[in-house]
Amino acid sequence: MNSPRTPLLNRLNAIDRFLFPLAALVSLVLIHLVPDVLSLTTQLALLGIVIVLLGLPHGALDPWIAENIGIQNTRRQVLLLTISYLAIAVLVVCVWYWLPVLSLLIFLVISAWHFSGDWKNNIQQPLRICAGALLLLMPIGFHTEIVRTIFEQLSGESGGNLAYALALPGWLLVGAVVLLSGWAAFKQQWKTTLEFLTLLTLAFLTTPLVYFTLYFCLLHSPRHLLGLFSEAPVVQHPRLLKMMFVYTLATLLLVSVLWWFWSDLPADTLILRLIFISLAAVTVPHMILIAMAYLVKNRSAPSV
Repeated sequence: MNSPRTPLLNRLNAIDRFLFPLAALVSLVLIHLVPDVLSLTTQLALLGIVIVLLGLPHGALDPWIAENIGIQNTRRQVLLLTISYLAIAVLVVCVWYWLPVLSLLIFLVISAWHFSGDWKNNIQQPLRICAGALLLLMPIGFHTEIVRTIFEQLSGESGGNLAYALALPGWLLVGAVVLLSGWAAFKQQWKTTLEFLTLLTLAFLTTPLVYFTLYFCLLHSPRHLLGLFSEAPVVQHPRLLKMMFVYTLATLLLVSVLWWFWSDLPADTLILRLIFISLAAVTVPHMILIAMAYLVKNRSAPSV
């Protein structure tokens, strides 16, 4: 059951209705006015900064989720969960090192499923899964060569070939998104319709890194955080903010180990790997925890 919302949360939820489309519009105008400013290095720096400020905190509340499903209520449970979390994250990095292309593909599949949850209250699960997949397939189809370069830096030459394998025709991607938007409009889900069309526009008109930055940090992360703060009692909000700060710093310490490990790589490749492989390392345990929370919630829900 959701706790009563504070006036601030009500305002933030109201802002959430328009934040992403407005940010997308402003970004498109700025890119049009100063097209040469966003070099690859600038895009990577921007992506890194906003993920630290807005992206990592949305996974830093996993301990609170664990508490709420009863697996982190004693010191022993805290220790076991922390060790398990770290072990899974390290395993993801090691598997990526040994099997880079397979790891990249699995990461994309997991991400599509995870991102589909942004519309869990608006459209049915099969359509959500399609939306999550299209969210990632659009930049691959519209900007295949750019994505090939990114995948190659993440997973070697074979990783670059994966971009070609996943590149769908532009007309098919546009048609699929228009159909999804039409279905959402038919169901009077106007915010969802606007978001799908905004994502389509961004995927077509901006580079993949700018597109992902805007989506991840202005739609996905804020929605996840607002959902958690809405569920938490108001008296726990200061504790959640402290938890976000502490666990984000802890994540950055782990990323610094990878920085040292990859320090001999070119700067652009280093930053790309730090961003996306680190995201993969924290996303997998995060997704396992979210799946556990979902199962616990369904089991505890009264049958009708």
